Amino acid sequence: MTAQSHSHAWAVRSKLPKKVKMQTEMSPAARAILIVDDDEEVRQTLSAILQSQGYQVANAANANEAVKKVRAQFFDLILLDIKLPDMEGTQLLLHFQNIAPETLKIIITGNPSLRTATEALNIGANSYLTKPIDPDLLLKTIERKLTEHDQQERITGKRLTEWVKLRLRKTQSSEFEEFLERSAATLASFDMSKTQARIYVGLNALGVASASEIASLTGIRREEVYRTMPELEKRGLITRRFGSPRRFTAIKPSIALKILVKTRIKDMKEEASKLKNKKDELISQLEKTTYGIHQEEESIEALSQQDNVLAKITEMTKKAKQQIVLASSFDQLETMFLRKIIKIARTATNQIMMRIIIGGPEPGHPRELDDVHTLRIFRLPQIGEKKIDLRRVRALPFNLLMVDNEQAIWGEFQPADANRRILWTNDLTQIAILKMAFENLWLESEGIDGSLNSVVDEQKAL
Repeated sequence: MTAQSHSHAWAVRSKLPKKVKMQTEMSPAARAILIVDDDEEVRQTLSAILQSQGYQVANAANANEAVKKVRAQFFDLILLDIKLPDMEGTQLLLHFQNIAPETLKIIITGNPSLRTATEALNIGANSYLTKPIDPDLLLKTIERKLTEHDQQERITGKRLTEWVKLRLRKTQSSEFEEFLERSAATLASFDMSKTQARIYVGLNALGVASASEIASLTGIRREEVYRTMPELEKRGLITRRFGSPRRFTAIKPSIALKILVKTRIKDMKEEASKLKNKKDELISQLEKTTYGIHQEEESIEALSQQDNVLAKITEMTKKAKQQIVLASSFDQLETMFLRKIIKIARTATNQIMMRIIIGGPEPGHPRELDDVHTLRIFRLPQIGEKKIDLRRVRALPFNLLMVDNEQAIWGEFQPADANRRILWTNDLTQIAILKMAFENLWLESEGIDGSLNSVVDEQKAL
């Protein structure tokens, strides 16, 4: 440590600061100050003085350490020694102007000169103090500069806020705060925090603005705005403009929302893929512990979910060996359930006979069932080969699927009412009753002319 450094440290320690009344609007506890000096004793002494007045204090022994801390945290003010081991203080000051233009900078030097002072002030220093430092002068200088800065921000921010609110009232039916809350809540569904959403909406209203102006409009603390900006910039929602003070602009909403939607979809696909892997793993584990013989017992079961119905229909149809019996209303003729039944039956290796009864709408209905319409929907050239026998009735009393006289499912295959249930059974007594009901209906039904297949094929060709 040099003799001058000893003198500086002694001068600061030997004179305790008088009680200084803080005039700044914000509590000193919220003010963060960085001390950049290569003398450890000086840093400790200055830290003790500032902390005694309620300031939050951080220290850096060289330029490299100072730059890292300024990039990681917002400081209201920096006390910067002009002589540092790895860089001239004036060069570091110029660098701070680029990465932290809103931060106040006070230069401290033990070798005062008009040239040095002028150079530092021209670069952007807000004040200039010489060693040995008077603690009272230091605190009063810091207080004065923070107060001036706050007053300037309040004037600029108030004018800007009123202008923005006035402009938005001309286009919005409610006050800006309500608009801000509503828009931010909507943006939250795109995986944005409330703070991020409010900042983007506020900046979009401002067009181009500093962190202080954004804070004034949105009601978010300036320090929080600074912490949030890098994440919004990383997500491609804002851009940063160089200069002093540093200013930001919001990406055009149509582009920003496109980015958010694309990112959200990507995240959801990744989440869905993870869930699928977990599902497959859990299915394997659960099936290894399933007690499998309960399905062999005769029973009647209620199915409530369409996925369960589809799974049961698919399972039944795949097990068919000889015969599939189907009665379906006209309204459910083109549902995914019935299409799946037909597809499985047509591609089965076994010679499965199908008997199908279609229940049509009342005469005069816009989609009144006729032979050509039915054949076009089913696309069944096998009718002529008697593999599928298709009949119809005007009024169908039930929907039914029965396989090999062993399993049956009845009810609305795709119910409009989620509370309506579909029943499945392998109970032989119940199967016999359902079979009798189908046979009686078959006798009442009328055939569909299979020779119309040629007409259907011709219409397909057109």
